[in-house]
Amino acid sequence: MDDITVHNGITYVVREDGEMNLDLYVPESENPPLVVYIHGGGWISETRTNVPSPERYADEWDCAIASVSYRLQEAPKDAAVEEMYDQTNPTPRGSFPDHFVDVKAGIRWLRGHADEYGYDAERVATWGSSAGGHLALLAGVIDDVTDLGDAFADEVEKTVVPEESGAVQAIISWYGVSDFTLTENADEGIIPLLLGGPQSDCPDRYVQASPVSHVTPESPPTLLMHGREDEVVSVEQSRQFSNVMNDVGVSVVRYELHDLNHVWAEAVERIESERVAMDLLAAEPNHAQSVYETTHLGIGQSPDPLIVDLPPAGPEAINQFLDRTIR
Repeated sequence: MDDITVHNGITYVVREDGEMNLDLYVPESENPPLVVYIHGGGWISETRTNVPSPERYADEWDCAIASVSYRLQEAPKDAAVEEMYDQTNPTPRGSFPDHFVDVKAGIRWLRGHADEYGYDAERVATWGSSAGGHLALLAGVIDDVTDLGDAFADEVEKTVVPEESGAVQAIISWYGVSDFTLTENADEGIIPLLLGGPQSDCPDRYVQASPVSHVTPESPPTLLMHGREDEVVSVEQSRQFSNVMNDVGVSVVRYELHDLNHVWAEAVERIESERVAMDLLAAEPNHAQSVYETTHLGIGQSPDPLIVDLPPAGPEAINQFLDRTIR
């Protein structure tokens, strides 16, 4: 699109194993807000190109969109995740919480370079899908990367533009994990690999890596979308986050899409890429869904819902949410 300026492959930090990059899409409007997209792929695969039509939605939503790379999970040769591990993926690798550290570094870098690229550093939302949904939630409810928790105290370092804030003003999560303590206590698989072992061996890491553990009354408003038939990340994950947000008095909207699996596939199908996810939602806007919205008011305030008239899950619902939170 002619009215979107695209900056591909901006390096925001150089890690030991290589450059961490982001792609930035900026509309021509004056000082638009910023949406930071965090891709899915089970914390171990895919790249920052796994983002739904960023030029289109930067234009339609009048928001700058940045798709940020983060270090992917390393896996030993005998790990039971071979089907997820793509050795040709050039993204540098590490171990959690490197993923979170990089997302926060990207947010601080983007805030520090806002004047250079032409967007508003004070109005920032995170948006992520699947593993990226988990990281979007975690980055949203934790302002400073060093507040992740004692279980990770020796593994987080704030080196990239440390003078800038990593806080955000809104969160969008598509089928993201919010509470690792609800997951199976397995010895193998991506989650014990990610968190350093089964839950029984390192319970504090499971708690502190869970976004629900960091929700406070100051957490930003959140939009959740999840398929009820999700076989990869249970819809209970979004329900749990929604309940905790409601308990502390933070406004939240939760869409549950009936009969849809992960990445908005039909229940009996599986689609791997978020690149087509928004198209799937938009192609069937009347798909059966339930919407739960809780708007919390201060004394003397009038109701101001996050999404007016509750349109179907998809670009218009996100557009309205961004309009109420960062635009």
